[in-house]
Amino acid sequence: METYDYIIAGGGCAGLSLAYYLHLEGLGDRRVLIIDRDDKQSNDRTWCFWSNQPTAFDSLIHKRWDRLAFADKKGELVEHLGHRRYQMLRSIDFYRFMHQELDASPQIERRQAYISVIQEDEQGPYVVAGGHRIRARYVFDSCHYLSKLREKQGNHHFLLQHFQGWTIRSKKPVFDPGKALLMDFRTAQHGAARFFYVLPLSPERALVEYTLFSAQLLPKENYERALRAYINGQLQIRDYQIEETEGGAIPMTDMPFPARSAPHIINIGTQGGAVKPTTGYAFLNIQEQTRQIARQVLQGQSPAVRQANSRRFAFYDTLLLRILQQEGDWAAPIFSRLFRRNSMYNILTFLEEKSNLWQEAGIFASLPLRPFLKALAEVHVLGKSPVRTVRPKAAKSLS
Repeated sequence: METYDYIIAGGGCAGLSLAYYLHLEGLGDRRVLIIDRDDKQSNDRTWCFWSNQPTAFDSLIHKRWDRLAFADKKGELVEHLGHRRYQMLRSIDFYRFMHQELDASPQIERRQAYISVIQEDEQGPYVVAGGHRIRARYVFDSCHYLSKLREKQGNHHFLLQHFQGWTIRSKKPVFDPGKALLMDFRTAQHGAARFFYVLPLSPERALVEYTLFSAQLLPKENYERALRAYINGQLQIRDYQIEETEGGAIPMTDMPFPARSAPHIINIGTQGGAVKPTTGYAFLNIQEQTRQIARQVLQGQSPAVRQANSRRFAFYDTLLLRILQQEGDWAAPIFSRLFRRNSMYNILTFLEEKSNLWQEAGIFASLPLRPFLKALAEVHVLGKSPVRTVRPKAAKSLS
C-alpha cells in the first residue's frame, strides 16, 4: 500500500495553497501527494478580492482597480477605494505557477484521479483514488460536493451563489479599465437576487458575469440568454467576441463546517468554512487558513485552525441569508441602500468582518427595517444557531 506523510485531496485553490506553504516552510524528507480528478489546465474560474496588504501571489494578479462601482435603477455610483485595490487573479495563472513551483520539489507529487473515499480507521486516515487505497499521517480534504452539503443543512439556511461569465472583446473601446462594476441590479429579480458585474481588462475587453443567489441552478441557456441581453441592452455592445467562459456555484450557508471530519482528516477551503456565507469571497481566507495549517503541521503540532468565528458576524450572515432565502426580492433594495448610504470604506471593512459596533450600527440603520425585523423574529423563534464553524479538540499526532 502506498503511504505518504500528507495527502491533499483536491488540487484547487485550497489544496495547492496548502502544498505551496508546506513547500515554503520546508518539508525535509516528508512526502506530499496531491490528488485531483481534473488536470487544471484551463481558466475555469476567477478569484477577486480587495486588499491593501501584499499577498504571496501579487506577481500573478491579472488586473487591479482603484475604483468600484455599484448600479441600480437610479444609475451608477462610483467611489475610489483609497489604499485598497480590487484585484483579479485568473485560475489558470495560479495553476501554472503552482504546478511549476511544486513540480520542482522531489517531496511533492501530483496525481490525476477520482477520489471515491476519504476515511479514517484504527490505522489512520486513507483515501481511495483511482481504485487504489493510499494512507497518510494526515489527509487534508478540500473536496466539497454541493449535493452532500445540502443533505447536511438540517435547519440551517442553504443557498447557492451561481454564475456564468464571459470574457468578451468589443470592436470598439467601451470599457473604463480603471473601474470595476461590482454589482449591477438593473435586471429583473424574479424572486431571487440577480445582478451582473463587469471587470474591464482594457478599453475593449472585460469579464461580464451573471450572478444569482438562489436555491437551484438554472439551465445553461438561461445564463447565456441573460448575458446576451445585458451586453446588448445595458452595455450597448452589439459587435463582440466571446474569448473565454467560466461558471460555478458557491454554497451560501450558515451550517457549521467542522475543522476536521476525523481525528486526522482536516477540512480546508470551502469544506473548512473559508467562504464567507453572504458574499462567497474566500481567497484571502484560504491563504490565511492554509498558511497556518502548514506551519502547525511542520512544527509537529496537530492542525487546529483558528478562525475568528465571530458570533456577531455569523448572526448578521444568518439574518441576510434568511431574507435572501425567503424573500429574494428584497436583495436589490437592501444592496441599493447599503451602497448609496454608506462609504465604500465602511462597506468593505464590514464585509471583511473588521468593523466595530459603531460602524455596524450605522450600516444597519441605513438598511430597510422590515425584512430584518421579520428575519430576526423568525430566527429567534426557530432558535437557529448563528455559529458558523466548529472547533473540535485537537487530535494527537500520528507518529
